[in-house]
Amino acid sequence: MAENQNTYVAEVYSDATLEPGKPEFQRRFLLSEGLLREGEAHTQQAAWRLIDPEGQVGMEVTIVSVGERLFQVPLTYRPEPLPADVPTLGEMAHSVLGTRYIYDARRDPAFRDALNAVVREGGTAASKRDLSTGEVQPPQVEFRVIPGEGAEVLVVLDDQRNDDAPGTLMGTWGEEPQRYRAVLASQAG
Repeated sequence: MAENQNTYVAEVYSDATLEPGKPEFQRRFLLSEGLLREGEAHTQQAAWRLIDPEGQVGMEVTIVSVGERLFQVPLTYRPEPLPADVPTLGEMAHSVLGTRYIYDARRDPAFRDALNAVVREGGTAASKRDLSTGEVQPPQVEFRVIPGEGAEVLVVLDDQRNDDAPGTLMGTWGEEPQRYRAVLASQAG
């Protein structure tokens, strides 16, 4: 997933075949966090992307529901593996880009740098440009940032969490009457 830093547009291949697909890696992540039981289903609600300045690492955070609960699944998609001490969620065969190594984005330095840049500078989620059709889609999640340092993505979403603290990334998604708002990332601590 080559991505263009200057325009906040992630370049994607919507007609690519992924094996296994993204829902499988979302499931693996949720199972590893103890947020999903074997046989339980999750449903994608929305997703947001960040841009890798090097254009090598795909960065996507998917908001999913499991029953009435909302979670974020932060994943990175890399052309080369990270060092062995960073656990992988597995490998994906991408029909255009080849093998991709999938990681919990919280452990990926490229994602942490991109997230902190957005929170520090008040950035936005990336739009998506489909390289197969040329179509550009706006971000599914709108950001509101209270600038600060040291933000970490939250996995469990709670709409009651304080959204005025420095280093907070708020997100809004969905259509009325199913419009959601929650803290997506905040300062560690």
